[in-house]
Amino acid sequence: MAEALEVGKRSQSTTKESLLNAAGEVVLRFGADALTLDAVAKEAGVSKGGLLYHFPNKEALLIGMVANLIAQFEQLLEIELTRQGDRTIKGAWLRAYIRAQDLFDRENAAIQSGLLAAVSKDSRLLQPLRDVYQKWQQDAFNCGIAPVKAGIILLAMDGLSLNILLGTNCVSDQERSRIVEELIRMTYADE
Repeated sequence: MAEALEVGKRSQSTTKESLLNAAGEVVLRFGADALTLDAVAKEAGVSKGGLLYHFPNKEALLIGMVANLIAQFEQLLEIELTRQGDRTIKGAWLRAYIRAQDLFDRENAAIQSGLLAAVSKDSRLLQPLRDVYQKWQQDAFNCGIAPVKAGIILLAMDGLSLNILLGTNCVSDQERSRIVEELIRMTYADE
């Protein structure tokens, strides 16, 4: 019985993930305004009722998309923290964050941009991102780097993210790589 429940949970989780991926595809291909429950159901190859079982309305879908992006970023962050080895070394958390954010931006810019446009009509939907960002900011400030320097590094990464999200192209890929390298170097430098 317990095994059957576990299989059911995994199946629901897989279905939710495929629905969120389909929603991301709709945003990527057609833009934020095309993000409707009908479009997502069609993209996912499920009935609208099947979609509504997991996401009863568009707001729930958007909340799921925000949560999914946060979870994807935190997974990348965890991978980078593991690569750091000793997480207690000065600046290790911030180096992992820089690398994870750089990779995340490069891989997810279009979905992030579309999702930002979709949730801009209701800023409450961004609250989970605001909450987790405060946690990340505290982690940065507690990783052994002077808080002002950590703040500068976080803001620089935010700027690089916005450069991609808004399509301003103020920084080329090569320049971005050099900036990321410099930010990482700053995590090693003494005050």
